[in-house]
Amino acid sequence: MLARSANLYRTIYSARLRPCLWAVEARPAILALAQQQQPRSQYSSGSKDPAKTDSETKRTLVLPQSYADTVRRLLKRFLPQYQSLAIGKVVYEACSTYPDFKEFWVDDCQLPETFQTWFSTTSLYVWMAMVRIRADPNAKHYNQGLVDCFFRDAEQKMRSSGIKSSRIVNDTLKDLVSSFKGTVMSLDEGFARSDAVLAAAIWRNLVPVDENVIQIDRIALYVRRQIQRLDKCAIDDLTAGGFAFEKIE
Repeated sequence: MLARSANLYRTIYSARLRPCLWAVEARPAILALAQQQQPRSQYSSGSKDPAKTDSETKRTLVLPQSYADTVRRLLKRFLPQYQSLAIGKVVYEACSTYPDFKEFWVDDCQLPETFQTWFSTTSLYVWMAMVRIRADPNAKHYNQGLVDCFFRDAEQKMRSSGIKSSRIVNDTLKDLVSSFKGTVMSLDEGFARSDAVLAAAIWRNLVPVDENVIQIDRIALYVRRQIQRLDKCAIDDLTAGGFAFEKIE
């Protein structure tokens, strides 16, 4: 009885142990086979994976034409909103670098060389660019980017002048926004009606000096001439910064 039980135990033990022993004995062969099928190697970030063939690396995903047209329409719809800041920055750079601030506006028009004079005269050039951009279907986004760059520059100039209080800067910017809106509305009205109304808008908003009637007439003619030049400029050239304002003669 005991011998039979011992034989049965050895049979069960050998049956359980045989797969484990086979796995241990076969492990070197399995590892060698795996290394032959998938060789392990280290690659740098810029090296090409040798496991990939040239045909696999050149394979690209091509969308169906209907899907591609839909994606193109969506991107075209939202693209002006993302381009507005970059385009506004380029256009504002041309508006803020007009050549005769000191020569004409300060010396000839007898305006003080102050921040308020800079803001008023720069508003005129920004407005002329806005008039031309209005003819474009994306004028809302482009003009908003232009105005944002204008007031960002104004804020920077105030802070660089020594104003540290954020409350004073914000209150001043609110007043400048109201002033700019009034200037744009009055210049729009003068441009649409007559040279006399345009000259009156320039006198109220830019050159409020009674002795400068001749200068106001020069500015009104200058505005008409510059808007005609901008009207002949393609919108792509304008948004790329391919224009510049002339001197006031």
